[in-house]
Amino acid sequence: MNYGIVAEFNPFHNGHKYLIDTIKSNNENTVTVVMSESFVQRGECACVSPYARTKMALQCGADLVLSLPVPYATASAERFALGGLSVLGGLGCVDSLSFGAECGNAEMLKKCADVLVSDELSDVLEKYLNEGVSFPVARQKAVEEISGKDMAEILSSPNNILGVEYIKAINKLGLNMDVNPITRKGVEHDSKVANDNICSASALREMLGKEKSFGDFLPEEALNILNEEIKNQKAPASFNKLETAILYKLRSMSAEDFRELPDVSEGLEYRLFDAVKTSAYLDEILEKVKTKRYTHSRIRRIILCAILGIKKEDVLAPVPFVRVLGFNENGAKILKKAKETATLPIITKSSEINALGEDAQRVFELECFSRDVFSLTLPIRDEFGKEMTDKLIVI
Repeated sequence: MNYGIVAEFNPFHNGHKYLIDTIKSNNENTVTVVMSESFVQRGECACVSPYARTKMALQCGADLVLSLPVPYATASAERFALGGLSVLGGLGCVDSLSFGAECGNAEMLKKCADVLVSDELSDVLEKYLNEGVSFPVARQKAVEEISGKDMAEILSSPNNILGVEYIKAINKLGLNMDVNPITRKGVEHDSKVANDNICSASALREMLGKEKSFGDFLPEEALNILNEEIKNQKAPASFNKLETAILYKLRSMSAEDFRELPDVSEGLEYRLFDAVKTSAYLDEILEKVKTKRYTHSRIRRIILCAILGIKKEDVLAPVPFVRVLGFNENGAKILKKAKETATLPIITKSSEINALGEDAQRVFELECFSRDVFSLTLPIRDEFGKEMTDKLIVI
């Protein structure tokens, strides 16, 4: 079977290796990954370039790595999941979706997904939103009122939430794809505490930034690639390097400009506009805009979309193509099969984008610009146009 994974691998660590190894405990199984490139869902840059992370994934068991285009990679969990499943579904030959979650019970996750799209949820959700709490909190309270504490508890974990959103996306897209959740091993999402040789990606990024030892938490193949990037001063990337550029961009925007960004509604554009005009630092803006209703992560994503030029319509548009980042021998077989099954164009060369329509060209232009912005976050800045010149990773 060909299993699909939607991931960031930011960076690739032992927990990711455990997920892939579990899938491939049956030697006949293959793994197709859809991976965010330069920027990620938490509203920041990836810590290492997309092509280095593609190498890590392929060296550690993945067979085929595909791009999750930046409008979806930097979106809310719902759009992130829909983008990832659109890419996997567009390939036409992914049999099952696998992901790590605290809840390894597929049926419970499916029931939770059904509750989230039920007619009953809307009215109850609105009641809690009117209390001024954030959308995730309001949704969890609404699910508890409708289906009880056990069902609502599923939504207390970011990984469970993504799993439920993946299932919603499968249903919405009408994909013939099984679901295979794998109970997470080791530590909770964003935990700062390690468990044996497993720690969270956020803890790893903190170690990278503070130049602490992190070798025990990465597979040897991924560690070698990361160390080479660090040696060549191509990692770790730091979002802080963009602060002046971000402030310049935000100060040049009107309230109407903010209104065009994803996730901006209900007058949030005025709150953003006022915060920008009265702040000298990015953290100040985040603190002034944050409320119970508007979380830090949502505001970070909005600000990131501002500097990358991503508009509401970009996030709402359907995925226009499947773009290949790298593959091995098994991955080549998957691509060969996909020539007969794919429902979206499969792109292996940047020049092939020119034959597609304006929507596809728009998405690729955003990806190229995002990579050029990402190059400014590195210890030594990369040259312009890397997204156009980097070659496929073939192992």
